[in-house]
Amino acid sequence: MNRFEKFLRQLSFNVKRDRELDLNRRGFIASTLSLMGIFFISSTPLLAFSKNKKEESHETELFITKEGELAVGESLPFTYPDDNDPALLIRISEKEYRAYNIKCTHLMCPVYWEKDSGRLACPCHNGFFNVEDGSVLAGPPPRALPSIKLKFKNNKIYATGISQAQH
Repeated sequence: MNRFEKFLRQLSFNVKRDRELDLNRRGFIASTLSLMGIFFISSTPLLAFSKNKKEESHETELFITKEGELAVGESLPFTYPDDNDPALLIRISEKEYRAYNIKCTHLMCPVYWEKDSGRLACPCHNGFFNVEDGSVLAGPPPRALPSIKLKFKNNKIYATGISQAQH
C-alpha cells in the first residue's frame, strides 16, 4: 500500500473505534448545554435589535383629493404609503369616506369596489369585505383589510397612516 492509498483510507475510515465511547452521557449533556448557551448568547444582539426597532410607521401625509369631488358611492384609487401599495378611497355617504389598502389578505389579489352590492370584492377566490370597517364578509381571506387613516383639512382629504384591523 502506497502512502497515497493509506492517506485515502484514513480519510474515508476516520472513525476511531477505540475512542468511540469517550462521549458518555454527562459529556453529551454538557456539550448540548454548552451549545444551547452559545446559541442563546449569540441571539442576544438580535433580541436587543428587535426590541429597539420601532414599529413600522406610515405617518406621512398624502393628499388624495378634494372633498366633494367624489360622488357618493364612487371610489378613487391611489397608492399609499408608497407606489407599491395600492389603496382605494370610497365615499359611502355625504360625509363619510373610507380608505383601504386593496391587497387581499388571502393572496394579495387586488380588491375592487362593488358599488351595487356595497362591498369590496376579491375576484381571485370570491372574498368579500365590509366597506364600513374592512372586515371579512365571506371567502377565504383570514383577516380584514388594513384601513388607511384619513384626515380632512381645508376641504381636502389626506391619507395619514395605516391601521391593521383587529377582526
